[in-house]
Amino acid sequence: MDRFLRLTDNMKDMKKIIALFCFAAAAFSCAKQDSVYKEFIVEGGHVYPAKVKVLNALSGFQRIALEWEKPFDPSLKSAKVYWDNYSQSLDVDYSQYADGNVSVLINGLEDRAYTFDVVNFDDKGNRSLAQELSVTPFGNNWLLSHTERSVANAVMDGNDARINMTKSTMEMTATQFRYYNEAGEKVEYEKILVPEENEMVLPNAKKGKRFEFRSAYKPEKGMDVVWTPNWSKSPDALAYALPTNTWDVTVTKDQEFSTFTVDKIFDGVVSSSNRWHSSRTTSIAKNVKVIAIDSKVEAGKEYTITSLEFFLNTSSSKTYHWIREVYLYIGDKPFNPDVEDPVATYGDYTYKMTFNQNDIVQSMNLRASKAGRYMALVFTNSYNTSGYIDLWELVPYGYIASEAE
Repeated sequence: MDRFLRLTDNMKDMKKIIALFCFAAAAFSCAKQDSVYKEFIVEGGHVYPAKVKVLNALSGFQRIALEWEKPFDPSLKSAKVYWDNYSQSLDVDYSQYADGNVSVLINGLEDRAYTFDVVNFDDKGNRSLAQELSVTPFGNNWLLSHTERSVANAVMDGNDARINMTKSTMEMTATQFRYYNEAGEKVEYEKILVPEENEMVLPNAKKGKRFEFRSAYKPEKGMDVVWTPNWSKSPDALAYALPTNTWDVTVTKDQEFSTFTVDKIFDGVVSSSNRWHSSRTTSIAKNVKVIAIDSKVEAGKEYTITSLEFFLNTSSSKTYHWIREVYLYIGDKPFNPDVEDPVATYGDYTYKMTFNQNDIVQSMNLRASKAGRYMALVFTNSYNTSGYIDLWELVPYGYIASEAE
């Protein structure tokens, strides 16, 4: 029994020795591991300076403006802006900025989205966590997506040119013009057409010449106004009242009443005694009537017609405004005013217009101008029950295409 008790005590002593050995081994192992990681440990932990606060951006044309609050902490000395996955960067020295906001421009950007990271640095070189912002500048692709205004009408008014444009388009801020003045000099007009306006008057303009225009655009939240690099040329030159005093004009047989002959429409006088009135014989008056015109210009000098201005009876009563529907034809061969069915005979018409009975002066503005020595006006019906037509004056507007450039 005593032997068994001694053996038990020995085993207890052995366990204590083994436990003591294991503890010593563990302590040695930890000490060794501490020595391995000691070089990676910063005493007191890693220092992260304050991040950039309130980072904002403005999009510009091929550039971006970044803004943020200048840090109050005097230990923060600089910042760095990174983009394109940190392959591009820009240094910012806070000493160059007064208290308030920091603003930097980044130029030479493409027309795509960018992510910018801004990092602060303190006087010991410690860097903050990045403040990130995604923004897209606008560029040539954006500019090409915008539609230019169109010219609705361009005509001389005395010595000035009166230009009517279509409405402004998306993000348009202004339209400017350049043209030839009376001295033949190309001038860029200092006045601009703002989006709310459609009409521009070009002073002392040279008639019969084309003009040019271009517009500027700016996104709603963009910082740059961008002008289109190329000027658009007007489809037509500055139209003017054509000199009709030498033109030949004839009308369908028996479609003149008394002294009111068709040549009166080109005499420059708007008067009850200087007008054309169709036949008053009802059976003849109800027929289709044709005015055939020969401008007698030489080849290469044909007029391009842009519009016709019709002067009707000056009475305010609409019962005297009889013209209802008119077909215009322009061509290089004479039109016979006495054909049985002129609409079918002449072929494709240049323009068709229906008149109202209210306006004394009514304009036929061609959607597409056309050049030709000869013209024909076909009056197919009348507001008058007897078929009468009463035209006091006709003023064609146009220009000579070969002299327009």
